[in-house]
Amino acid sequence: MKKLFAFISLFLLLGIGSAFADVTVKKLADGNVEVTFFYGNPRATEVLLAGDFNNWQNGAEAMTKTDKGFTITKTFKA
Repeated sequence: MKKLFAFISLFLLLGIGSAFADVTVKKLADGNVEVTFFYGNPRATEVLLAGDFNNWQNGAEAMTKTDKGFTITKTFKA
């Protein structure tokens, strides 16, 4: 029973955390793609983006704070 409770709790926490995040993808005329990342947690003071595109360097991609959260737009080769 404890394992089931722990699993359900973890599942709910992951679902709630992802409710703050959003990604939009737009195909550009030159064949590349423009990806906008959004993170809307009002308690965050700084949000950094890491991934394969920056060799997972912590702090390499600081997102910009807006009224609704943090955002960054990157262009990638398709």
